[in-house]
Amino acid sequence: MLSKRATGSSTGTARLARVIVVLLFAPVFLLGVTGTTTQTLSAQINAIGKVSVPGSLILTSAGTTFVAYSGNLNVSYMVRTTQTTGSGSLTLRATADFSPAGGPSISGGQLTYTCSAASLGAACSGTQTTSTASQTNVVTLGASFCTGGGGSCSSASPNTVQSTFTLSNNPAFKTGTYSATLTFTISAI
Repeated sequence: MLSKRATGSSTGTARLARVIVVLLFAPVFLLGVTGTTTQTLSAQINAIGKVSVPGSLILTSAGTTFVAYSGNLNVSYMVRTTQTTGSGSLTLRATADFSPAGGPSISGGQLTYTCSAASLGAACSGTQTTSTASQTNVVTLGASFCTGGGGSCSSASPNTVQSTFTLSNNPAFKTGTYSATLTFTISAI
């Protein structure tokens, strides 16, 4: 019997040793581990602009003999210029003269426009002559100009400017429908 107890005692001791080892290391396994790290985000906010116009504009005459044709075009734009030294502009250029031939001529200076009611920036002053050779001014923008949001930005979004076009009504023009394409460009730095 004594030998059985000694054998049982050593088995019991081995079991007790395993329990002690488990209990000693159990807190390590049962404890949660928390790690923390940080990430720095950065974004390069650049000057930008966007412009849109209706798909077409029909110039009409008041019906009086040889009174000029005219029409109003509302140009919508959004812009952000850089702080301190930024600037921007909204310009237009005719991509080609009126077609077909025999009617009014942009290159002949027969299409002019005025600008008014710019909700951001300064609208062009006086009468501008549309050109196929170069861009002409519609709106001039300064530093730290931005669309929408209020505060230092305009409260309007998008911003708008009205361009009123005038086309001479020369009796030498052949009858028919004539069209030309204008390209509006916004730039911001």
